[in-house]
Amino acid sequence: MKTFILKSALFLVPIVGILMAGEVYLRSLPNSYSQKNEWMKAHAAEVEVLVLGNSHGIFGIRPELFGKRAYNLCQVSQTLEYDEYLLRHFEPQLKSLTDLLLIVDNSNLFDQPLEETEWFRCTYYRLYMDCPKFPLLSRYGFELSNIDAARKKWQQGGGRCDSLGWNGSYTKASRSADYLTDEAVRKNVEHHRCKDWNAAQENRETLKRIAAWCEARHVRLILLQSPVSCAYYQMTDKRQFDFIKESCAIPNVMVIDDSQNEHFTDDDFYDPDHLNTDGAYKWSKLIGARIF
Repeated sequence: MKTFILKSALFLVPIVGILMAGEVYLRSLPNSYSQKNEWMKAHAAEVEVLVLGNSHGIFGIRPELFGKRAYNLCQVSQTLEYDEYLLRHFEPQLKSLTDLLLIVDNSNLFDQPLEETEWFRCTYYRLYMDCPKFPLLSRYGFELSNIDAARKKWQQGGGRCDSLGWNGSYTKASRSADYLTDEAVRKNVEHHRCKDWNAAQENRETLKRIAAWCEARHVRLILLQSPVSCAYYQMTDKRQFDFIKESCAIPNVMVIDDSQNEHFTDDDFYDPDHLNTDGAYKWSKLIGARIF
């Protein structure tokens, strides 16, 4: 028995060592989470305008075009729950904050909890943004818990955000030739279809808490509904747009609904509901002109 245990240990030691080395290497690679966390630690006190939200924000909003000290703290699939966490997490450093721009539209108001949909992203908030929702000694404490996500990070070599948090990888040149086909539109609409109205109600309550946080600190809250293609808008369940309108009807809160803004054409999109880099430039300039 002792011999078996010894042989097993000798067999496992190099495997554990390889896994540990792989984990250490993965964590050494910068990604948008670690980049943004480090930037906020160093510069949050200077930020006047903070942008929070999901992929509609990280690909669609360019802070340098606002003419203010602004930063984009959005992430792909970032839920309102994590928007609220980041706001409270960096609160002590946000000494100059005057405006909070928050994506609240068909892409995130109907999100289920992130751990139920893209759980591996919770790992990034745990490891790189100090979110204590899940313990370190769990699958949320190791990047190698999700091999596909780890492989993708390994191949990409880290994040692709600029110095102010915008991701400029959604270019016209890189978009698919069938980016606005009926099939592509249906896929994105289905992805954003409300699958749990209780979760939507929870997101509405989170939005109310964020609004209350802003009001208590005299921070202007601007809720943004990003431009989407006409085909995407037409295929989406109109009950969801009604729910968005009701949820955003908060006293003393500014709402900018660009979901069907005629300034945008199909050529401004990377896919049915994300702007490409040209569209992001156009939207950011429009937002800046209306707000600042």
